Amino acid sequence: MKLFIINNVLSDYTSGMAVIAAESKEQCREFFIQEFSDYHAEEFDKHGEFTVIEDVKHPAGVVDYVYGGG
Repeated sequence: MKLFIINNVLSDYTSGMAVIAAESKEQCREFFIQEFSDYHAEEFDKHGEFTVIEDVKHPAGVVDYVYGGG
């Protein structure tokens, strides 16, 4: 399992971030869209900055997130 830390997503005046445990970036994207809808998919695809931590012991899915704010 990998831990994806994604910056520059969930924006509202400033950027937010999400942390998702997944086997791959594709699975990470699926969890992201399930949780936050297609509305934020473009941010994930075009603006997301990813840090990946390998070999984590955490169940798959959204771990935590914060929306950007003003």
